[in-house]
Amino acid sequence: MRPDVSVIVPCWNCADTVERTLESLCAQTLENLEIIVINDGSTDNTMEIIRSFVSRHPERLFHVYEKENEGIAAARSFGVARVTGKYFGFLDSDDFCDPEMFSDLFMKAEEEQLQVAVSHFWWHSSQGETMEREGPYSTGPDMMVSLFAVLWNKIYLTDFIHGLDIDFPYGDRYEDACWLYCLCAHTDRVGFVDRPFVHYVQKEGSITHNNNDQVKNMIDVFRIIVRYYKEHGIYDQYKDALEYIHVRFFLGNSFLRSARIEDPEDRRQTIMMGWNLLNEEFPGWRRNSYLRTMPGLKNKYFRLVRGWNLMFFAWVFRTFKKENL
Repeated sequence: MRPDVSVIVPCWNCADTVERTLESLCAQTLENLEIIVINDGSTDNTMEIIRSFVSRHPERLFHVYEKENEGIAAARSFGVARVTGKYFGFLDSDDFCDPEMFSDLFMKAEEEQLQVAVSHFWWHSSQGETMEREGPYSTGPDMMVSLFAVLWNKIYLTDFIHGLDIDFPYGDRYEDACWLYCLCAHTDRVGFVDRPFVHYVQKEGSITHNNNDQVKNMIDVFRIIVRYYKEHGIYDQYKDALEYIHVRFFLGNSFLRSARIEDPEDRRQTIMMGWNLLNEEFPGWRRNSYLRTMPGLKNKYFRLVRGWNLMFFAWVFRTFKKENL
């Protein structure tokens, strides 16, 4: 019998956390669940922990794979190619989820015949735990502007995804943003469960939050996204939304990470790469309809940024250690 949901768990040197992640999947109330664990070339004892855990839980459908280390994007692609469930989702190996997550998302997706089902999530950081709400929003450009560009609080209709020409950009960070923003072009049935399930644990020193030249990968990723929309002949339809997400990323959280790069010259170069890409691709971005009409201090800040005060804002965010926008 085909699983209702497959969950992809990429693993790399996560010996301290992977057991909690897998425990949360074994505790799921959805019985017909496939758990795909991918050891992406770990050099610690991650694989031993995975094997031991799986051997103690024969009641669950596990598929465990080992591959050479190629990065998170390649691991995700590897998993998507191997899912057998009607729907699939992701859970990262330092996060965990509540027992009702996949049963509630699956029921919602089945009831409304969705291509994507979305839930809220918990954000664990050094400041404590907060709930992040995602949705509701409609499909098309509104989905692009409104979604959280994270994979693991959603499930996706497998046959729908396998029929698309979207993939995770090999070797890049922000692979989730690239995949999801390209997915927006094709999604016309999205629904929401009004509950948080995933506990996203933001660890200092994790790959995503290292403030080094990996931040520059976002430049490549956003070029891929723009090229995708141009090649599919829908750039004009999505131009305002594409423009706004460039503003939000290159003056928002990516800018915060760039501002915390230790080396002053590397910091300046990284900030200017994002600034230059934004202004070259979207020279009229200050007139963006979302930027002018959406409320909030974040958008007011975006409207204040100029070339002459860009480094001042970087100094402020670096000095006061602002975590997110």
